[in-house]
Amino acid sequence: MIIAAIAAAALGAVVSAYGAYQQGEAARAQARTQARIAEQQGEYAKLAASADAETRRRQLDRVLGTQRARYGAAGVIGSEGSPLLVMMESEEEAALDVARGRHGGSVAAHGLQVEADLLRRQGRQARRQARLAATGALLQGVGQGASLYAKYKAPTTTQTGDPSLQRAYGQYGGY
Repeated sequence: MIIAAIAAAALGAVVSAYGAYQQGEAARAQARTQARIAEQQGEYAKLAASADAETRRRQLDRVLGTQRARYGAAGVIGSEGSPLLVMMESEEEAALDVARGRHGGSVAAHGLQVEADLLRRQGRQARRQARLAATGALLQGVGQGASLYAKYKAPTTTQTGDPSLQRAYGQYGGY
């Protein structure tokens, strides 16, 4: 009977340790998958921002072309005076608008990369915690098994030659 109890404690410890380990591995795998997704989203954000910036640049080129054409049709010289200043300002605004779009994509991509790094760290931490939990479960099982074995092997009044131990075990009924 005691052997069955010790075996059950050992088996329980192994199953508990394996469960903790598997839980940590699953958490790590999930964090790695989420990190890859965040990285992909970052790449997509960069690509989308680049495409958006290119679209804005083309639209603004059309607007500037229309401005030049209207100045020319009106007989205004666009390469001097106020028309030149207006066109230079429009080009500056266009360049800033394109740069803002690219920067926004870079910021979004960086934020997603930071998130990916954080997720990977969380995955590694989950793995460490699972290993500690598995080790704890194994040690607890060993402790339970040792405790059961010690109770089984505890001296009784007939096993001891010491009269004071015989009196103590007799007084409390032994194990």
